[in-house]
Amino acid sequence: MVVRAPGGGYGDMLRYPAMPTPVRVTVLVFALLTLLFALAAVHRLVVETGSLGAAVFFAAMAGACALVTVSLAGRRPWAPYPAYVVSVLLATASLGLFGAITIVGLGLLVWVLWALNTRASRDWISGRRRLR
Repeated sequence: MVVRAPGGGYGDMLRYPAMPTPVRVTVLVFALLTLLFALAAVHRLVVETGSLGAAVFFAAMAGACALVTVSLAGRRPWAPYPAYVVSVLLATASLGLFGAITIVGLGLLVWVLWALNTRASRDWISGRRRLR
């Protein structure tokens, strides 16, 4: 559904509703994770002592984070589900390390669960608009 743009001059132009801030932050976080996992995969392939299994894992995680980024930015109705799966995977993978990475993994899980379940996020992703 489209809404009229506020202000004068171009007030008659139609635009899509803006992405809610929690969804925007989630997209940025997963885009950053995509970049970090891609760099880790390249690093593992370049380093002489790097294992191929670690490079494949990092490449798979970069692909999964890229899927989450593209699906959320593309406003797909199924977009929250890959975000939940990837954040749960990162949170459970970080539990064995018991350090700062555990806090980051669990924090990402809590953020994704909260951010994608707010009313504004659910309405924006599903394409529904509330009447005001």
